[in-house]
Amino acid sequence: MTTLYALLVGINEYASAEVPNLRGCVRDVQSVAAYLRRNNTDTRLRIKFRCDREATRDGVVEAIRTHLGQAGPEDTVLFWFSGHGSQAACPDWAWFAEPTRQLQTLVCADSRTGEVPDLWDKELSVLLDEVGRHAAHVAVVLDSCHSDGATRDLPTGPTAFRNVPEAAPRNLSSLVSELIQHTAAADRPEHIAMTACRSTERARETVLDGGIRGVFSWSLLRALDQLGPLATYRELAAAARTGVEQRVRDQTPQLRPAASTLADHAFLSPQPGVHGAAMRMRYLRGDWEIDAGAVHGLPVGDGLRVGVRGGSPTQQATVTTVQAQHSLVLPAGSWAPARDRQYPMVITHVPLPRLTVSVNGYCHGAVERLLRELHTAAPGGGPSPHVRDVEPGSPADLRADVDPSGMVRLGDAHGRPLSEVPAGEAVRALEHIARWTLLSTLANPRSGLAGSVRLEIMEAPAGVLIAPPVGGSVLEPTGGELTLNYLRDDLGWRSPEVFIRLHNTSDRELFCVLLDLTPRFRVHATLFPGDFIAPRARAAALDGRGIRAYLPDGMTPEPGVRVRDRLTLLVAEQPFGAEPFLLPELGGRLSRERGVWNSRGLLEQIGDGVVRRDLSPAEPDRGSYDWAVESLTLVTAVPD
Repeated sequence: MTTLYALLVGINEYASAEVPNLRGCVRDVQSVAAYLRRNNTDTRLRIKFRCDREATRDGVVEAIRTHLGQAGPEDTVLFWFSGHGSQAACPDWAWFAEPTRQLQTLVCADSRTGEVPDLWDKELSVLLDEVGRHAAHVAVVLDSCHSDGATRDLPTGPTAFRNVPEAAPRNLSSLVSELIQHTAAADRPEHIAMTACRSTERARETVLDGGIRGVFSWSLLRALDQLGPLATYRELAAAARTGVEQRVRDQTPQLRPAASTLADHAFLSPQPGVHGAAMRMRYLRGDWEIDAGAVHGLPVGDGLRVGVRGGSPTQQATVTTVQAQHSLVLPAGSWAPARDRQYPMVITHVPLPRLTVSVNGYCHGAVERLLRELHTAAPGGGPSPHVRDVEPGSPADLRADVDPSGMVRLGDAHGRPLSEVPAGEAVRALEHIARWTLLSTLANPRSGLAGSVRLEIMEAPAGVLIAPPVGGSVLEPTGGELTLNYLRDDLGWRSPEVFIRLHNTSDRELFCVLLDLTPRFRVHATLFPGDFIAPRARAAALDGRGIRAYLPDGMTPEPGVRVRDRLTLLVAEQPFGAEPFLLPELGGRLSRERGVWNSRGLLEQIGDGVVRRDLSPAEPDRGSYDWAVESLTLVTAVPD
């Protein structure tokens, strides 16, 4: 039998005069314990509370090390914090860890008394990393303001707040020892976190069910009761966000890392669940909306429709307004969706343009079968929303040559081979390539943000583990391409290694996601899955670690071999999710084999299965927020 080790921290009473008391935090964690006792009959429970005067900084750190640290390879860990939080200026030596130049902090019961500091989010992270090296699964819930990264202000009325001042600077001697030892570690385990709000927002507590409660904690526990124990973190985060936003404004719960396979695990389960739909429909303040917009590639124009994944043909909605990060929809026909539910959605119809394909072959029966499948590939039996056929011999984006043996050879417009697949998988492969191709051409040419964030590819000298915040040998591309050459030494060919920085040259904070479109038609966000970058600041891919550019598995380093990766940087004024863009390698699911990009000893796993959101070139953004795309082709080559 597995064990769930839970550390529940709730702080209403603070020792420092500068930190106002709260009223609902202890009740939050008591409600969490009651939920765990009701719903974990097959798991041993080991619950430890740290409330009020017991929730000192040393007390919380000690409980993480000794209580949560007991978890073994089959056990699950839950750390839940309800209390105040704050921010602190990020020291220069940790620049790569915080693109916003602000650390988030948890305010413990004795923080800011004497020499006692807050608990930095980075300290909490490495403490939980140590736990995660031995446990099967680590989950974190933070109900505090600025909690996306790691606070909570108490309103005295519907709109009043008490702010916790920024924390004072700290010296290295005040940090937990684990932070100094493991900042640059390449093998840090991953944990999943649900937080009450963005790092720039404040969390509320108010009267709910007859008592003062944290709005996020209450909404998350309510979602757990409604969706059941098999609900995934992604589903729970979406439901909790709806619950929060229906009750308060300017508080947006977050899921980190949203682009990881951990997001599709059931709550407190180390086993991945079934990959859900990439977008959801919900009712918010008088309108139905989906969490996909122009920045995700949804086209502006008539004819775009969505439907409930796995639902009936009558459960569809028409997209009426495409905005930057989300879109308004109108339920079609007589469908009256319940306003207190969220619906997983897929695209059922995308307006033209679609990529074109020329289907050729001497076996007319096999050709006709492939065309018939192409004309009925959409949900409901309609034509594929991604690819349409043209007359043989006509110019086309793709080419499909049908072999009498039952195989189909796929090629591009210039006749270069792309893949060979069985006839029954040809349409799926064509649609996969079409989505990848459309994403590679995604652009917003009239954007005011064009050129505001620069991709900086730097040489990674031997022995240097972390990218410098400024300077370094920046490699300049030629014609939108940058070639990274394998090097030859006494042991043979050695793959090139670089650092990647994202430089915000503007005077505003901008949200960025860096996608890698690989030569085998995979799309991943491992390098920089999404965060704000402060004005005139730099952020680093993979937390500043070195990145190796490998040839794909199965390709031998031989003189003249070249492969191309397309780095696509998406920039916006407001945050958006990376997961709608993710695609596995053509013909497969994302797995643990080495990919084209890999850090030192670390290949972060993201996504699981083909993305169910459709992409096509976007019209200029007509929503409230601007967005832009910057692209660079990286050529990994073995020189002659």
